[in-house]
Amino acid sequence: MFRMIALALVMTTLAVYPLAAAEDTPLHLDGVKVLSAEELKSLAGKPGLRIFDLRKKASFVEGHIPKSTSAAAAYDEREKKLDVSILGSDKAAPIVFYSHGAAGWKSYWAAKAAVEAGYSNVMWFRGGYAEWEERNLAIVR
Repeated sequence: MFRMIALALVMTTLAVYPLAAAEDTPLHLDGVKVLSAEELKSLAGKPGLRIFDLRKKASFVEGHIPKSTSAAAAYDEREKKLDVSILGSDKAAPIVFYSHGAAGWKSYWAAKAAVEAGYSNVMWFRGGYAEWEERNLAIVR
């Protein structure tokens, strides 16, 4: 009887409180420069800089970092792979990836794929859209 009550309590707790949020991404990634919102803002005018938003297209449309491009269609969520052909042929060009925030693994996997494909100037805005918005920086809507 005690086990049935305990099981009922556990099931009720799980139903009421969602499971913990997804695990945060690592603080660094080999071959990639991790940026803060302020660092990304200061890079905004850099010639040839490309900023890729890995969030879903609907999120991009609702609001995104200025000069960013949605890369949602080039990312295979199931395989955790980016179609690196969207990055262009200049493997030394500065490239930035971001997603929702520190728990946004899409931008992590995209940055990793770019490095593995031979891109040498890869940056990752780990704090993502959440940090950008929190700092009250410009958003394109």
